[in-house]
Formats: sequence, structure tokens, C-alpha cells
Amino acid sequence: MSDFSSQEKSGLYKAIYTRRDVRSHFHSNQIPDEILTRILNAAHHAPSVGFSQPWNFVLIRDNSTRS
Repeated sequence: MSDFSSQEKSGLYKAIYTRRDVRSHFHSNQIPDEILTRILNAAHHAPSVGFSQPWNFVLIRDNSTRS
């Protein structure tokens, strides 16, 4: 018995197979707070070895600091 529906599995495989490198696609548009919160929440729950979560996130909103 599976804990995930066919639609959920399909969505997961689509995300895996269509993943692309995004390092060259940055832009200066500000991300709305509700979207940023969802992204950071997902990142904090991402798997890591031994649940060590060895990452830090730095949010820089000031454009002069970014430059």
C-alpha cells in the first residue's frame, strides 16, 4: 500500500525530471513574503545525512548589499 496518490507521485517525478540548474537565472524581483516563507520552510525540511541539516540561509533584501 502506498502513502502517496498517483497524482502526488507524478508530481514528484515531474519535479525530479525537469530540474534544471538555476545559477544563471537570478533576477532582481523581490519574492513575496508568503512565497519566501514556503520556500524556506520546504528547505528546512529537506533531507540531509543524519538529519544534520548543515545549511544556513541568508536573506539579503537590500539591493546595494546584493551588488
